[in-house]
Amino acid sequence: IMKFKTVIAGAVAGAIAGLGSQAAVAAEAKLKAASFLPERASFGAPFYRWTKEVNKQCAGKVSIDVVGPDAVKAFEQPNALKDGVIDMMNGPSAYYKGIAIAVESAVLANIPPTEQRKNGAWALLNKLHNEKMNAQYLTHIGYGVNFFVYTSKPGKDGRFDGMRLRTAPVYDTFFREIGAQTAKMPPPEVYTALERGTVDGYGWPLWGIADFGWHKHTKFRYGPGFFSVVVNILVNQDKWKSMAEDQRGCLNRMALWLVDEFPKWKDAKDKEETALQDAAGVKYVDLGAAHAKRAAEIYWADLEKADPVNVKALRKLLVK
Repeated sequence: IMKFKTVIAGAVAGAIAGLGSQAAVAAEAKLKAASFLPERASFGAPFYRWTKEVNKQCAGKVSIDVVGPDAVKAFEQPNALKDGVIDMMNGPSAYYKGIAIAVESAVLANIPPTEQRKNGAWALLNKLHNEKMNAQYLTHIGYGVNFFVYTSKPGKDGRFDGMRLRTAPVYDTFFREIGAQTAKMPPPEVYTALERGTVDGYGWPLWGIADFGWHKHTKFRYGPGFFSVVVNILVNQDKWKSMAEDQRGCLNRMALWLVDEFPKWKDAKDKEETALQDAAGVKYVDLGAAHAKRAAEIYWADLEKADPVNVKALRKLLVK
């Protein structure tokens, strides 16, 4: 009888444990996400749009709650993700260059994300994020949205000698190479600097100059565009590993959905932004293919100095 009771007790305990594990699998994974820009900003909006779609398509499996830089400062988000203070991040690799500089190579890619998934580029970028950032690399937003030189007065023959341009680390060396004096300042300060003439222009993508009102003091956009915007979507690796397989699967499917969907968003936004700049009187000046090629070669050289092994490996996979 005692033996029979023991067997029954064990069976009951096993059943309860089984129910518990099923409940754990069924429990929705709630992710705390931070975006480096608010929803109203050009490069914040796509992430918010994507998370809303995730919450709809992965309902019951995954839900994402997003806060902006007012809640977690943009430059603090990479470390917050790495340490598990937040579960997900939407932000550019430039914000964590000091931790994982080789992943910046993605801004120089000229093959689309679909191809990067097939040829091993995505896998290597993911491996580097795993190792350096304690993060799973889902995908990125921005491929094909190029950077330009914007000025309030004309350059000469592709040179900007005597001009002071607001810069960022991604193109600082290039700006100095084409004759500009460079000035670093956060975006909210640029409008006043343009208004007062303390800067004569800036580097920025095609999207978003009206987000800050800069179009009111901009007369020229010099192209062709160089580099590509890369705003990565990352998940803390500990959180990722704690999730059930179907939950990770749903996020992976939604990452692939975004890879396919983003080009449509980009085409519509490109037209909108170009029309806005045209209406503001911003004149496009084409400096020829050598302009963009020079920018790329200069940044490849900078990155290869910092991490030659990984950057050379990525260059083979990211560039035709």
